[in-house]
Amino acid sequence: MAMSPDTYLDTPLQYLKGVGPRRAEVFAQAELLTVDDLLHRFPIRYEDRSCFEPIGSLKNGMTVSVMAEVVRMSLRSTRRSGFTIFEIQLADASGTMRVSFLNQPFLRDVFKPGQQVILFGTAEVRRGGGLQFTNPEYELFGDASAEFALHGETQSEPLAFSEKHIHTGRIVPIYERVGVVTTKMLRRIVFDALKRLPKSVKDPLPEQLQREMNIPDVRSALIEIHFPEKGTDLSSLNSFQSPGQQRMIFEEFFIFQLGLRLRRRAREAVRKPVVPFVDRRIRNAAIRVLPFKLTNGQKEALREVVDDMRRPVPMNRLLQGDVGAGKTMVALIAALVAMENGLQVALMVPTEILAAQHFRNL
Repeated sequence: MAMSPDTYLDTPLQYLKGVGPRRAEVFAQAELLTVDDLLHRFPIRYEDRSCFEPIGSLKNGMTVSVMAEVVRMSLRSTRRSGFTIFEIQLADASGTMRVSFLNQPFLRDVFKPGQQVILFGTAEVRRGGGLQFTNPEYELFGDASAEFALHGETQSEPLAFSEKHIHTGRIVPIYERVGVVTTKMLRRIVFDALKRLPKSVKDPLPEQLQREMNIPDVRSALIEIHFPEKGTDLSSLNSFQSPGQQRMIFEEFFIFQLGLRLRRRAREAVRKPVVPFVDRRIRNAAIRVLPFKLTNGQKEALREVVDDMRRPVPMNRLLQGDVGAGKTMVALIAALVAMENGLQVALMVPTEILAAQHFRNL
């Protein structure tokens, strides 16, 4: 399927590498239908896997990245029918360790003796002594599958996209899984989606606004959020305070406020069928018979509401105040403006109990 800069974000997910129709159905159940939906489903947290620990320095319980050479490998079956354990022996200049993969016999065709690999996992004491990883995340050192050139201009690309690895050896995004699609699968799919993200992709924020607010463009922000460069502050990422993350927050509020402004403009283009004539006499008489005096805040709120009712466009107003501040009284006195003009007023409240109380007392 051809993908242009103008339509790429609207591309159905099934056309992305690694998705297809069946996984697209899984994504659809999570309301992820397009590339735009996927790229705006941000990581829930990040792990710094960019620093490698020597095998000889590992201790029980340490969660680390290790770069080492495959020395030996074996596949054995257990007494449990159909259950296998694939094991590899790793070595670096400081020592050796064992890695076990449970029920993943296909890895026999992935690893080879003499191969350099990167693994990320939690070291644990194994039976018989020594440390091991169990089901760690892994990548083959020098695996070209994660390398690419965006439009043939790798020199101008962010550092995040000149690195060779996706799952290890970097700051790694952790995603909430989608059905049967694991966080590792998601990481690969998102990486491939970003790989094809056009440089001229549409940005919802005007360039002038980006300059004034000193925020990155949408493409740079998405790349930073999903695959931050090495050295990016991990705490800022995990608290959603990085520049790219802050830009996306600003964008969300900007679009929300823009929508409100457009709705207000459309509403103000509509004229009310009746513009009330304001006569103070009835309202003043009602205020005089009250067993208390209105507060200055109530008087100010009432004045603003009545002024708004005089306008030829429909009123859209929120009266905010603490419990017991007198909001209901302001609403009732303002309702007299409609009654002065022979119009009806509906007073709605959130509960049946409160409605019955107002019906008895007002």
